[in-house]
Amino acid sequence: MSQNRLKKIALCATAGIVLPLALVGLFFAVEQRRTQAETGAVLSAFFSQVVLHDMDKWDAGRTITIVVMRNPGCRICTEPPLGLESQSWFAQSVKSRGSSVSEAWFTQSSKITRASFFLNSVFSRNLSRDVRLPSRARAVFVDPSDLGAKVGDLEARFPDNFGYYVVSYVGLNLNKTEALLHVDHFCGGLCGGGEYVLMRKVNGVWYVIESHVMWVS
Repeated sequence: MSQNRLKKIALCATAGIVLPLALVGLFFAVEQRRTQAETGAVLSAFFSQVVLHDMDKWDAGRTITIVVMRNPGCRICTEPPLGLESQSWFAQSVKSRGSSVSEAWFTQSSKITRASFFLNSVFSRNLSRDVRLPSRARAVFVDPSDLGAKVGDLEARFPDNFGYYVVSYVGLNLNKTEALLHVDHFCGGLCGGGEYVLMRKVNGVWYVIESHVMWVS
């Protein structure tokens, strides 16, 4: 076989590897940009409807702080709380995440939404969006080091907080009217819980349609 023919074969083989990888990378970039634009609205609706739904009954002088982990899974995956190894989305391997989205509860959402939810969790990126909450409430995105090593560190830095939340990247259907995400909430000691949340947009507004609790402590 001539040297030129070998070069052509090598070039074709290289192109056969590089081109699919480039297409996959482009697909992930487009998918992440597509969901990022809607993430702030989804999180705003979730916190307003689920966490702050009875805020009008609280002390009018308080400003509630919603503390959100900027990098989902950074602490959970390396040191998962007892019993959380297989239940939290953040403690699962990529393979387990892929198989979990085929479970019965997920079928309430479209295949595109589930695929988007899975794909957006493969490559980590900082989660920091413009979250709009009711008056007397604010959202703060933090790094793990901001939480401190002691139980009282979080309270000292962020008074009137609800513990902290670790929120997954959001999965969306093609027309961005259905969203799927996972939320873990840690409120000190053994207090906490985690759930999958399904949301839909109606007349331009996001609403929580269903939730599926995975763990409670």
